[in-house]
Amino acid sequence: MTKTTVNLGVVQETLLIPLWARACEFSKPDPLIQDPKSVEIIEAIDYDFDKFATAKSSQIGTCLRGMILDNWVRAYLQQHPQGSVVEIGAGLNTRFERVDNGEVRWFDLDLPDSMTLRKQFFEETERRQFITASALDIDWIERVKAVNVPCMFVAEGVLIYLSEEQVQQLFANLLEHFPGCWFAFDSMSPLMVKNQKRHDSINYTSAKFNWSISDIRKIQDWDLRYQVIEVTTFADLPAKYLRRFGVVIRLLFSYIPFLRNMYRLTLVRLS
Repeated sequence: MTKTTVNLGVVQETLLIPLWARACEFSKPDPLIQDPKSVEIIEAIDYDFDKFATAKSSQIGTCLRGMILDNWVRAYLQQHPQGSVVEIGAGLNTRFERVDNGEVRWFDLDLPDSMTLRKQFFEETERRQFITASALDIDWIERVKAVNVPCMFVAEGVLIYLSEEQVQQLFANLLEHFPGCWFAFDSMSPLMVKNQKRHDSINYTSAKFNWSISDIRKIQDWDLRYQVIEVTTFADLPAKYLRRFGVVIRLLFSYIPFLRNMYRLTLVRLS
């Protein structure tokens, strides 16, 4: 069988890391994420996934990140069963398959090269549409607004590659056009960005982390209407999840506060 060739930009190539992480997770006895589709896609793509074999912390962390974001989307859909969800930088994510409640209106948004690859493995439906665009553009906004229902945005592994100015502009755009929306995303501390060469999976790509923030609640200094609902670090998770990491990492999370905060997931309401 002829495999699919990958032709992605530098940052877009990083979408293959969470795909690999979820595929690895599927074979574990108690998987954090159930994603058989990722295994199917990995087998169909012509790419050297073996180079990530030693990136055990990334494999676990990426799946924990996906699990936390999935849970927030499920919580949103409990409140708004017929609401909309926009996956910013959808890549080859399978969040729709994991959380679909049979009513949600879903939009997968990504850049042209990523969307071209995505369309080889996923199909649009009446409730699920693809948008080929940059999240920083505004042309796609009217398409989502036309559905005229409450909306949640999810940006997994996306904002960390933008500049602070771009992140602030995205927040401002969402607030202007979708007041009251939920926005879930991940972020890094300056220390983590500074030491990114030690990252166990990104160092196999040419991508560079960019945006960092020491205290995620400082986004409220940008605009008081950015209401932080929840902030979660891996150290905040139950012990059964932390045990997936090595002893050294668990100790660092437990006893060095600023290391606990190097990476976090945040849920915000823009209103």
